[in-house]
Amino acid sequence: MKIADMHCDTISEIWESRKRQRPQKLCQNQLHVDIQKMKKAGYVLQNFAMYIDLKRQSDPFEYVCELIDVFYEELAENKNDISVIKTYQDILENEKQGKISAMMTIEEGGCCKGELEKLEKLYQLGARMMTLTWNYPNELAYPNMLTDEKDSNGFYIADYSRGLTEKGFDFIERMEELGIIIDVSHLSDAGFWDIVKHTKKPFAASHSNARALCAHSRNLDDDMIQAIAGRGGVIGLNYYGCFLNETNDSDSSVLKIARHARHIVKTGGIACLGLGSDFDGIDGTLEMEDCSQMDKLVSALEKQHFTGSEIDRILYQNVLNLYRELL
Repeated sequence: MKIADMHCDTISEIWESRKRQRPQKLCQNQLHVDIQKMKKAGYVLQNFAMYIDLKRQSDPFEYVCELIDVFYEELAENKNDISVIKTYQDILENEKQGKISAMMTIEEGGCCKGELEKLEKLYQLGARMMTLTWNYPNELAYPNMLTDEKDSNGFYIADYSRGLTEKGFDFIERMEELGIIIDVSHLSDAGFWDIVKHTKKPFAASHSNARALCAHSRNLDDDMIQAIAGRGGVIGLNYYGCFLNETNDSDSSVLKIARHARHIVKTGGIACLGLGSDFDGIDGTLEMEDCSQMDKLVSALEKQHFTGSEIDRILYQNVLNLYRELL
């Protein structure tokens, strides 16, 4: 079994644990993701998000640089087991050497403060994927939650009207030029369609599910799924219960994940689906308690009548195919 996961928040958790004087390490820890757990499950690649909460940081760009320092420190301490990737060839080389590939991503384009020079700096530092927003409006775009409005199931209402700003359009153009994959997770519905209309390359929704099964605004409706698939992009299944269940319930089951997988594949085809766990960024009771337990998801996918070759595409091949085209 091989695994490629497009989203986890482990580096942010490691950095915050240092601040609490209870440091966790990437090699082995009490979090969802560490090297020992990844090796047990057969990981070939993990995207590590540099997650920024704009409301908690006085200087978000300085903070993201601190996270990047932590990322490289942890990789250096475990250089025999894991190595950063900046190109698809790096992934192939790591696999030859028996190493896990680590791809740096940015979860909150607002850390750039609308300055293209900061985006270019992040690329130079190794970032190869970025969301335009997290949960707050910024200089680039609006997020997909109207945080002051909820529906009858307790879900935030999607933002259908406000999309990318003028700076946001400048950013997506430069991201495609540089080779930073555009990640539409957390982006408003209007922003999603701005991406579709104003970009040419495939893009990703690194950690999002199907809105038809869970009406949370963080999820994708069927038209969005088809748009991503039609462009050759990939959607990463998110394991968070609030993005899986019919009501606002944070408990997560592999059966629910597999049902979202079935719906996304039925809607967009097998080539558009991958993994985007959101490990170390989610709470609630998780049936897959950490990344070592991927066999539970495989069993659930088999019960949804996915074939072995289809499961391989979901677990790693589709993500690697996307990176082969874009990195």
